[in-house]
Amino acid sequence: MRPESYSANSIVSLLQRQLIATMDEVKNALGTQADITVFRKLRTLDYLSSYSHGGRYYTLEELAHFDDRGLWAYRGVHFSRFGSLLETTETFVNRADRGFFAYELAAELQVKAKEALLKLVRQKRLSREEVCGLYLYCSADRRRRREQLVTRKLPVVGGEAFSPLRERSADSDDAEAAIAFFMSLLDERQRRLFAALESLRLGRGGDQTVARAIGMDPHTIAKGRHELLERDLQLDRLRRPGGGRKTVEKKRL
Repeated sequence: MRPESYSANSIVSLLQRQLIATMDEVKNALGTQADITVFRKLRTLDYLSSYSHGGRYYTLEELAHFDDRGLWAYRGVHFSRFGSLLETTETFVNRADRGFFAYELAAELQVKAKEALLKLVRQKRLSREEVCGLYLYCSADRRRRREQLVTRKLPVVGGEAFSPLRERSADSDDAEAAIAFFMSLLDERQRRLFAALESLRLGRGGDQTVARAIGMDPHTIAKGRHELLERDLQLDRLRRPGGGRKTVEKKRL
């Protein structure tokens, strides 16, 4: 008896009609009740499974309209260009300048992420640090984790640093002059560290943004950022209050 054949075109037609489908709907379209047959046909397509609803929904990558975060939602079902909830969680935490608390990531992904976070920590694909009595989930990479922790402790300020330098107006000219004057009061290392602090506050791309704003070499800013993160400020070279040579009192004859 000739084995029954199934066409992946049936899945394509189904998904083109309704954009997403459950396993049962895909089975009906193929005319089979075997999961293995469905997955064999799906593997021939650029398909995605949802990171919400336990991955029970499917779509084609070409049909998904991802936003700039790499996410797409349709009828309350969520998809990610990064794959499953586990992969999406790992990607979001690694690229977050301030790391994520579990409730923040849940708001971002619109699904509960606590179990995925804990699993990634157990697998050592992410790390977590206690901040303000809560666990902050960070990159497993030591340097990236330190950047996230430092940035998390910086105040959140609306807008980009040095925005007056990019907005041409009479007020911005005054602001530019004020910043230029302020920078002139600092020594070389202080300028470097100040620029590095602004770069950390901005997050990714901060070195280039600050470099353009104040005319400093981005490599110099990167050096300052590394000093801040490594705490290699050599504070012992600075004279502390009360330091220096002791005052010599004249002896009375």
